[in-house]
Amino acid sequence: MRTRFILLALPPLVLLLIAAVIVQLIAVRDEESVDRKASERLTLYRQTILGEYDKYRYLPYVLARDPRATIVLNMQQTTESANRYLEEMAENSGANLLYIMNTDGVTLGASNWRDELSLVGRNYGFRPYFKAAMAGEEGRFFAIGATMGEPGLFLSRPTPVKGPPRGVAVVKVDMRPLEQAWAEGGEIVFASDANGVIFLSSVSDWRYKVLHPLSDSLLSKIRETRQFAGLPLELLSDASGNADNVLAIDGRRYRHNQADVGLLGWKLHFLVPVEETKENLWPVWVSAIGLSLLYAVGVLVFRGRALRRASALLRQESEELRELNLRLTDEVEERKRIERELIKAQEGLARSSRLAAVGQMSAAVAHELNQPLAALRMFVAGTRKFLEKLNIEAARENLSEIDGLQHRMAALTQELKRFARPAESRIESIDLKENIRAAAKIALPRFEETGVDLTVTLPEEPLRLETAPLPVEQVLLNLLRNGADAASQVADGKVLLEAKRLEDAIVIEVSDNGAGVPEEIREKIFDPFFTTKLSSGGLGLGLSISGRIAEDIGGSLSVATNTFGGATFTLSLPAARDLRPRREDSSNKTSETKAQEVPAE
Repeated sequence: MRTRFILLALPPLVLLLIAAVIVQLIAVRDEESVDRKASERLTLYRQTILGEYDKYRYLPYVLARDPRATIVLNMQQTTESANRYLEEMAENSGANLLYIMNTDGVTLGASNWRDELSLVGRNYGFRPYFKAAMAGEEGRFFAIGATMGEPGLFLSRPTPVKGPPRGVAVVKVDMRPLEQAWAEGGEIVFASDANGVIFLSSVSDWRYKVLHPLSDSLLSKIRETRQFAGLPLELLSDASGNADNVLAIDGRRYRHNQADVGLLGWKLHFLVPVEETKENLWPVWVSAIGLSLLYAVGVLVFRGRALRRASALLRQESEELRELNLRLTDEVEERKRIERELIKAQEGLARSSRLAAVGQMSAAVAHELNQPLAALRMFVAGTRKFLEKLNIEAARENLSEIDGLQHRMAALTQELKRFARPAESRIESIDLKENIRAAAKIALPRFEETGVDLTVTLPEEPLRLETAPLPVEQVLLNLLRNGADAASQVADGKVLLEAKRLEDAIVIEVSDNGAGVPEEIREKIFDPFFTTKLSSGGLGLGLSISGRIAEDIGGSLSVATNTFGGATFTLSLPAARDLRPRREDSSNKTSETKAQEVPAE
């Protein structure tokens, strides 16, 4: 009897053991998947913080060199003209506050001079950013405002920029819009400073709490600088740094991943509730238990039949059948519960897809705006040099270029909005040669930085197209920058851009003598987020966006290996029907030009 019971119980035990092994394997796989997704999201959030910082980093330097702002230091008193100028600069740049302090830390001019809580006349000499600037360094400090009580990132520079400081120029950047965007994304993410204090968080209740207890000396230093306006800085969790990457907060356990921001010792933290990482385990257990129940039911049915044959007691047979019905009813209810859980899982997947779409567009904005920003920095540096040499005409030309770039960046932002709706781009009749020259000029800083030689070969006759000009120029700029990056890996890097007119199309070829594109990854190179530039922090969006734009305007973009061993990207666009060459030999007349050098600092 005992041996028979063991034999009957063996199959469900084996089934449950197999289920336990499968659950363990799925748990490890799900944790790796969560960590991989967290790494991608942390990279994106890090780019948003650094992008906000880079957006305003130049502004204190500009104020420190501008006599319209620093005139208050010469007069040692506030002036309406300086306050108006700071107010205008704050409005145009989007900065929260701009102000000028003397060597004693007293504010002599501020952009909020009209407000009731104006900074004019107030002393902020106790702030670390003031002390850093007075030491001739670039000051950076995140704190709650001592006057207005609003948090922000303070950036400072000494004035004058060289020599003994006569004062300090300060810019306050409001980081709350960034934090609000995190909260709207629906994910749990927060940033902590070098002391472990949370200062940005998608969960507002966690803000200004600490991940680990702070020493008395550290608390004293924070109170001395009034960094967090005397808030108690309570402990958020006692499980920080757990070996299995699990963090416990308010009785709930989270999968914890973190990454360095690369600014002021800040760290980004990405949390996923542990129960979400185990959602895929329930179907395995339910299936194993269901099969075990079915097996048990089968055993009971077999036993009932045996008893029915051996006994004439109808009552006992009836009881067995009623028990069987009850078990079957429980199984039906269990299956309904599983269906409800599957519906919830599908809703979660749909929400994740929407978040992924938002992340891809945000990364695309950061990727595409960095290109004109590089050219903008070069022109700003060149303008400063020309002003130092009193070359006003050259400086004026550079300012015109800067103005053009800022218009381009605004237009580029509008084009990124049209990425999902390309039909909204305005179609114009253009000479593609002008767009090629414009793209080469904007890409020039990358070629000067990498030491790569750029050659542009254009035909003598116009290359007329009826298309949206800015998307075409955007594709050319991406191809030129990628070519510069590829050719920079060899000793004598070269990039050749050649445009020619065929019977029904205009073809632009961008070739380099770099390492080329291996055949096994050519099909993937136009996929979003696929990149071969891991060491340089590439996002893998440039070629994806370029391929999409080429298709939207009726053209195509392809890649092949050239005779130098490098890569040749070919952009083919349909020529205007009424402007095609009338003579066969007109397409053979070309002129070769080198990219013109733009003054740099």
